[in-house]
Amino acid sequence: MKKTINKAILFKTITIAVLILLMLIPLLFVDSIISDRSRYNDEAVSKIMDSWGSQVILAAPILNVPYTYNEVTETFQDNKTIQKVTARTAYIKFAPQNLDVGVKINSQIRYIGIFEVPVFSADIVMKGSFEALDKAYLANAQNAFITLETKDVKGISEPVLVWNEKEQGFEPSGKNTLRIVPVQRSGDYRYNPEISLKSLASNVNFTKGGGTFELKFSIKGSESISFVPLAKKNRFRMSSDWANPNFAGAFLPDMKNITDKGFEASWDINYLSSGVPSIFDGKDLSHAQFQTTFLIPVDNYRSAERAQKYGILFIALTFIICFVFELANRRPIHPVQYLLVGFAMVIFYTLLISISEFINFSWSYILSAAAVISLITAYAKFGIDKNMSAKSIGIIALSLSFLYGYLYILLQLQDMALLYGSIGLFAALALIMFMTRNVKWYEEQQEEKENNV
Repeated sequence: MKKTINKAILFKTITIAVLILLMLIPLLFVDSIISDRSRYNDEAVSKIMDSWGSQVILAAPILNVPYTYNEVTETFQDNKTIQKVTARTAYIKFAPQNLDVGVKINSQIRYIGIFEVPVFSADIVMKGSFEALDKAYLANAQNAFITLETKDVKGISEPVLVWNEKEQGFEPSGKNTLRIVPVQRSGDYRYNPEISLKSLASNVNFTKGGGTFELKFSIKGSESISFVPLAKKNRFRMSSDWANPNFAGAFLPDMKNITDKGFEASWDINYLSSGVPSIFDGKDLSHAQFQTTFLIPVDNYRSAERAQKYGILFIALTFIICFVFELANRRPIHPVQYLLVGFAMVIFYTLLISISEFINFSWSYILSAAAVISLITAYAKFGIDKNMSAKSIGIIALSLSFLYGYLYILLQLQDMALLYGSIGLFAALALIMFMTRNVKWYEEQQEEKENNV
């Protein structure tokens, strides 16, 4: 017997491979849709932040003491060097001896159209003390002032300083503010530029030695709140009604308690850990800041983007299921029918992203998957083979349900996604090899025998 390649199977295999590659085109359109909707969401976030308040970064309280120095400049005139001495004023910053901060955060959701943005209002109380200054700094201590430095002063309301039991107010100041690089958001690899903090100042007389303070204020913000622990001994206590915080930056909480009604967290940080000196200038203290982010429980755009990355794989597996079904039942499926099934699977992603803008992502996933599975199963029965048995229909529906269920599990995983994805692919390949074990990939032909005359 002579074996030759089964041309019909080979041609159908090549056709299906080409169709799978063609399905990349609509998947690219889906990716563009997800990117556009995500960009619209970012624009909504920006509008809310512009009107309500942006990410909060706080460094306070800081004692600023002026000092004078001579700046010497040289010019050349008539072949002579002329020196000019100019008196300049600069400011040196002193950190507190100890700092106790209480933060109570009330959160809410603001909307622009269908897009929601978490915002908050934080009531903050800072207590502590400053050490007495060395004699070298006492000359100008009567002109000292305490600053509250933050990324955006627009959201601050009614800051009050009680200095040595005397209440004082604040006024805007732009003298020698700190420079900060905000904490990088998780999963965001874009360049994060350095910013100069804005400040509010309150004059204090520091000629009589050290002093105690109590600083009270409220501040509006969105997305996150960050602190720079400036004192030798720092204690931060934070509570909020937001149930999905994320802690990042240089220090994680020493204690945290997260429930569905909110969270509580506390930090105890000393200056040996923070690396913040007692005396400093306007240097960058980004290395010491820590951040609490207020997360939306499910980022539907990021989840949809992750799901779309598996799109070509799941279309390929579905086409292979159809091909195996075609071989097993000896009922041909037209290439156009393969395309229609592929388009149905692409529409799953547009359904997913559009529905998830209105309801929970999990429910939108279930509804979208159920719609597509029902459509493909009905088409297999009434559009591909009207004589298909109930058993075959059940196998198709079960296979598709397993695929979409498996994809949902992958979307919920983070660190284990690669492992489970690899195991799933291995299992799928093994199943396909088992189901095609009896396929006749070659045609057998009788060899012609030559007759001897």
